[in-house]
Amino acid sequence: MKKMFRIGLWTLLLLALSFVHAGINEASAKEFKDVSKKHPNYAAIQEMQKAGFINGYPDGTFRPNEPVSRKHVAVLLDKALKLPQPSTTQAVFTDVPKSHAYYTPIMKLYDQGIVGGSNGKFNPEASVTRIQMAKMLDLAFEFNMTEHAGFYDLLVTHWGYVHANALFSQGVTKGDNGQFKPNDKVTRAHYAEFLNRAIAARAAQPGGAKMNKDDALDKLNRLTSSIERVFVLSKENNQTFTKARPEFLQYATARYVDDVIAKVYTGEFDYLQYVNHPLHSEVRLRFDFSQPDADVLHVETIQFRNINDDTGGFVHAAFTREKGQWRIADYDVEYPGTKNFQLTVDEAKFAIEDEYKRHGFQQVQVKFVSKSQVTSQDYSTHEPYTLDQYKFTVDSNIGRDHVTFHSDSGLMY
Repeated sequence: MKKMFRIGLWTLLLLALSFVHAGINEASAKEFKDVSKKHPNYAAIQEMQKAGFINGYPDGTFRPNEPVSRKHVAVLLDKALKLPQPSTTQAVFTDVPKSHAYYTPIMKLYDQGIVGGSNGKFNPEASVTRIQMAKMLDLAFEFNMTEHAGFYDLLVTHWGYVHANALFSQGVTKGDNGQFKPNDKVTRAHYAEFLNRAIAARAAQPGGAKMNKDDALDKLNRLTSSIERVFVLSKENNQTFTKARPEFLQYATARYVDDVIAKVYTGEFDYLQYVNHPLHSEVRLRFDFSQPDADVLHVETIQFRNINDDTGGFVHAAFTREKGQWRIADYDVEYPGTKNFQLTVDEAKFAIEDEYKRHGFQQVQVKFVSKSQVTSQDYSTHEPYTLDQYKFTVDSNIGRDHVTFHSDSGLMY
């Protein structure tokens, strides 16, 4: 099924902008009357139009601000992908009965996990939102979530967190001043832009069946984020572990769920190392992976120490594929001590710059000032050791800061 998506989906999505309103015999205008060269999406619209993927209207307009309908996207996806009949004959959405004109295509997409609903409804007449678009493109193009964007308005507890971050990782979406705006409607102009970027991103992704670095990063980021979402929401909703367990089992092996997550949930263990502390620049500095066999993945990376707690260290993670689904099998963090990161000045500079940019600072310039040696103590053995301590100045749009960075653990303050 996924192979069919990869071969045919982008063609379908590009055709989606022509919609039901534009006839197949209507010629596309080289220039649309309502899309000037100053329009922010002009280049993408023209690129898609020249490629023959989108059409305008008989009056020479493109109507860039017209929203995209959920039911129309469903029928166009179905026609392009030739999806199999849904496995159920029962209506799933209260507003899409079997008599609905778009029942079959909507149910086909639902059956494949490409679309979902809210409170038992599909809302077929509603416009597609940015987060709904993110989910469809992520699932269709099989993007890798290689980093966390840190959108202020899209917390890890949102169902679409991993999808938006996958698109961000591949450059399909950039956000707007640190926001994703998940509930904003997607217009025809925006859809053209997203599709143009998605096609380029898909072409740039490494292919082949063999696991690559981006694939491994995706397993690490996507699964830890998914577990964090379930963990935080179940705690907020005062769910018992027994009730939350089936959701955890979607992303982790039974052994890991019962031996690790259950004990954190009940307070026997202190925390899950990745909850409230996702990996950022660390994985771009130190990251390695291996596959003992096709269904086992081992990841080695580092997690910077947080000044507010005792997290951080050498990350050892293992994943297994069960019935075609990757799950976390183990995740352990070894505290740095006499064995530590030994981060270089350049690595420290990169990490500091990344930290500032992720928090919305602009014109960030990091300058090395000095290096000195300080003494620390191994957390486990209590053996003393020395480490390099770096000092930097950081200039940005809000002024100058002085930052101290520890080479052993990535601690910065």
